[in-house]
Amino acid sequence: MKTRYFYLLLLTSLILWRCEPNVDEFVPTSGTADFSVYVSLGDSYSSGYIDGALSYTGQVNSFPNIIASQLKSLGTADFKQPLLPEGTSVGSSLNGSYVLKVIGSMLLPVPTKGNPELLVDPSTWINSEAPFNNVAVPGAKSFHLVVSQFGNPALGKGNFNPYYARFASHPGFSTVIGDAMLNNPTFFSLWIGGNDVLWYGLSGGTGKPVGTGPYDITPVSLFKSSVDAIVRTLTSNGAKSGVICNIPGIDALPYFSYIKYDDLVVSADTAQLLNFLYSKAPHIEFKEGRNPFVMADAKAPGGIRQMKEGEKVLLSAMSAILGDEHYGVLKPLTDEMVLDLDELAVLNESTDKFNNILKQTAESYDLAFVDANSIMQSLMDGIMIDGIGYNAEFVSGGFFSLDGIHASGRGYAIIANEFIKAINAKYGSTVPLANVNDYTGVEFP
Repeated sequence: MKTRYFYLLLLTSLILWRCEPNVDEFVPTSGTADFSVYVSLGDSYSSGYIDGALSYTGQVNSFPNIIASQLKSLGTADFKQPLLPEGTSVGSSLNGSYVLKVIGSMLLPVPTKGNPELLVDPSTWINSEAPFNNVAVPGAKSFHLVVSQFGNPALGKGNFNPYYARFASHPGFSTVIGDAMLNNPTFFSLWIGGNDVLWYGLSGGTGKPVGTGPYDITPVSLFKSSVDAIVRTLTSNGAKSGVICNIPGIDALPYFSYIKYDDLVVSADTAQLLNFLYSKAPHIEFKEGRNPFVMADAKAPGGIRQMKEGEKVLLSAMSAILGDEHYGVLKPLTDEMVLDLDELAVLNESTDKFNNILKQTAESYDLAFVDANSIMQSLMDGIMIDGIGYNAEFVSGGFFSLDGIHASGRGYAIIANEFIKAINAKYGSTVPLANVNDYTGVEFP
């Protein structure tokens, strides 16, 4: 009986084994795209700028590098980046990466010392290692990618971009688009245009609404011709497939939304004292609780007024607000610290125009398109990925890094997946998505 029982169990097991569903192993496919050689062009977002600086860690976590990792199973060639030495970082102000520190009773981002020699000392540059697949440059505007002056150190400090000069194939002669083409790319990603409007916002609107200066908004005609020249060049030599991304509006960026226009909270006694101090400016009035900050405005009585709902205080104003001089209370916030409603209207209008151009370019060249503007707007309501919530909150939101503009490692992985989704939808490919949880978020002390 025991032997018979054993054979019945064995027979049952064999029947169940044979009835198990046959699930085919997932095999990534390229669809109609050719991913053999991938290049990435853009600005700080594409370069992996994170926590207020370019760093080895940020470059490894750049969204193009994440995309390239997901393309490896399709036979894509190695994705070469102009990496900084491991453990180093350098920001546009020659600072190092921001870290969180407890100052007083507040947890605030503080820049580290950094490695300025990587930008100012040509002996540290890596020009002989060109070409690179990721030729994204922090600070780049659209027209910078097509002019050799962008990486020409002979023009003197402040007149060229040292991030590009550091890895350009021939500093002062080569162009970003030309260096990209040295790879003979078959596929590309292009995310450019943010700095064409963002630097105007970062200056508090002190730049020109139309111009080519560092803080000016790029003329629409120049933006259009530059983007077309970039894409036309990329697609002229085999790269018939690629993806273009648009520009996020500033509303979703913590740099412009963390400090609210009415974050001045005072007691009844303090409100009474402030009203006395501003007695010669009756249009300024304080009450117990939340109050708008005081800002400079040449068109207001006495050249000052309280901020209006919808106006923005830049994150860079935090030290002045918390400092001994109490900007926004005892001293008006300066023009460089705020964006008024007129300046915001200029920014939003320009962003819309540039985004229309980017979408039309993608359609004209039959390329994939990523709507980063909508994606980042959705962060304001919060999104859930792999059981973890992300939103646009500064520090705690998980998506943005400590500079309030650029993404964290996990934020870049989310961006990479949005690019991959757009690529798969356009070309019928099945490039696998990255595991967002494999990447780092904001690090707390």
